Amino acid sequence: MSNDNTYLPFIDDAFVAKHLSVPTVRESIARAFASLATGTAQIQARTRIECGAFRLSAMGAVWLDEGLAAVKTYGTVAGRFDFVCNLFDTATGRPLATVQGNEITRFRTPALSVHAVSRLATGRRVLALFGTGVQGSAHLDALMTEQPFDEVRVVGVGDTTDFCAQAAQRWQRPVRAMAADAAVDGADVVVTATRSKTPVFDGSRLKPGATVIAVGTSLPTGSELDDATLARAARLIVEWKPQSLVEAGEVVTGQAHGVLPPERIVDLVELGAADARWRQSDSEVVVFKSVGVGLTDLAAAALVWKAWQAQHGGA
Repeated sequence: MSNDNTYLPFIDDAFVAKHLSVPTVRESIARAFASLATGTAQIQARTRIECGAFRLSAMGAVWLDEGLAAVKTYGTVAGRFDFVCNLFDTATGRPLATVQGNEITRFRTPALSVHAVSRLATGRRVLALFGTGVQGSAHLDALMTEQPFDEVRVVGVGDTTDFCAQAAQRWQRPVRAMAADAAVDGADVVVTATRSKTPVFDGSRLKPGATVIAVGTSLPTGSELDDATLARAARLIVEWKPQSLVEAGEVVTGQAHGVLPPERIVDLVELGAADARWRQSDSEVVVFKSVGVGLTDLAAAALVWKAWQAQHGGA
């Protein structure tokens, strides 16, 4: 196989799904953010342009420790996404591969959420899950694989009977559809993975010590969390402030409404040390807000590239 640019592999979603797992992606993301904290990785913030009903978005990262850079681009039509990730060699600058990015996105978002839950959760008894789409399903699988909750409460749009029945059978735990208030009451971890641009639960019902993982929107015009949640949050953790402060609707809204002081917002660069404390006490409500950054895509794509090289003699 040639080492010049006459052959540029296209790595499809089927290959990606076969060679990624949440634990390996989680570990790769942790290493990538450690590199970001020491200056051997950088993030390219997301850009968006719109023309008519079409939106084109791009985001990227450089990870010198892995010798890779990536730019993920995707089109959006009527709320539907389709992703591709272009990989580059940081030593030569040459393109290495184009990787279909739908499975990368499906793995990297819950992998980061699992990492956050592992550092924040004060209990593993009750999980409240808002959203039963791709990311809702992926988060449920990832969290139950990591360390199963005793009970899962599901809030979805429409009939979630089949979703709950299949999940209960798979995980051999009670998985029940509930109204929002009932789902949140007493929940140790609340995950919001919806398309909602308005708050999906009443934050006054969160128990002391609750962990909230919000992943549903990356637009500044929408928020899955209400002012009560943001006001109660002793800390709101984001991936990377330069992007999250302008993209995360929860952050933009919370600051505009005066319920989220800047000093309570912390990013993963500031928490880069392996022994850094993500929460200060077990009684705090802590929110982790993810918008998706190029470094998490690259962390997953790096694993895919290694697997591809292993199968194709170093490409």
